Order: sequence, then C-alpha cells, then structure tokens
Amino acid sequence: MGKVLLVLLVLVVIVAGLGFYQGWFSFLTTRDRETGNTEIRLKIDEAKMKTDAERARKKLTGTGAGAEEKSTGK
Repeated sequence: MGKVLLVLLVLVVIVAGLGFYQGWFSFLTTRDRETGNTEIRLKIDEAKMKTDAERARKKLTGTGAGAEEKSTGK
C-alpha cells in the first residue's frame, strides 16, 4: 500500500512540475498593505492545456501537418 501511495505522489509531482513548466499553472500573489495579509492564488490556464493536449494527440497519432506532408511526398 505504501508503494502505491509513493507512486501516486511521484506522478502528482511530475504532472505539477510539467504543468508549471508548460504554463498551465501559475501562482499569483497580492499583498494588502492595510492589513498586511498576503493572498496567494493558483491560476489554471485551461485553454492552454486543451491546446497542448490536442497538439500532443496529433503528434502521437501522426495526424499533424508534418505527417500529412510526409505521406503525400511534398
């Protein structure tokens, strides 16, 4: 059971790292000078995630522009 949890934790860390690297996630911070409180927000760019997923799907299945050009010989 412990190994399964470790594997899941590693997968979450990898996905989070990839997400921050690709720009799918970002942190926004603001500080209220009056109260001294700091607000931290997590921004998720769903449109970029969908675009990147579609591009990866096309690349993996060979339906991208490069694959079409190779198959037609152009």
